[in-house]
Amino acid sequence: MRLFIAVDLDEASREAVGLATTRFRQMADSRRHGLARGVKWVDPRNLHLTLHFIGELGDDRVPALGAAMAEPLGIDPARLSLGGWGVFPPRGPARVIWIGITGGVDALSLAHAALARRLERVGISPEARAFSPHLTVGRVRVPSGPAWGDLTHDNPPPIACGCVVDHCTLYRSLLSSAGPAYEALLRIPFAGADESRSGADGRMP
Repeated sequence: MRLFIAVDLDEASREAVGLATTRFRQMADSRRHGLARGVKWVDPRNLHLTLHFIGELGDDRVPALGAAMAEPLGIDPARLSLGGWGVFPPRGPARVIWIGITGGVDALSLAHAALARRLERVGISPEARAFSPHLTVGRVRVPSGPAWGDLTHDNPPPIACGCVVDHCTLYRSLLSSAGPAYEALLRIPFAGADESRSGADGRMP
């Protein structure tokens, strides 16, 4: 199965990001007609901040992964704040459009490092590239040169929202022609107080 670990947004943040993204798309089309149609935009219901993309893992290895992830990470809950726009790569044709993280970066970095150590214990190699927390809102499917990068610097719609994060989630990604769907497999609490929100075996209630 295809797996990843992510931090979830609360409903208010999802709505705020969804509204800002709609305005950004409208701005793009007003400047360059049809530009936004070349992007696969993330459904607000699927918004998440990825900590680790695991990829395909055999079903027989999932129980060991779950056992390694079930204990609290020993990290205090933090206030996650979002703001600003950007693209990857930062120069040349954009492939990913993202919203930045302006608060809670230290907690996210600690969670990323703690999870990497647990992945290594069960024989899963974390991604080698440096962790750069961001919220992906669109994936560019039609090459558009520097257009999207220019738009992120040209008075884009403001986005300022946030939420308290006290856990991350192990997800299974289900791909289909209708788009991706995400199944929550395991809640991984930051601190021990959150354990009461999980089932006795650590799985989502």
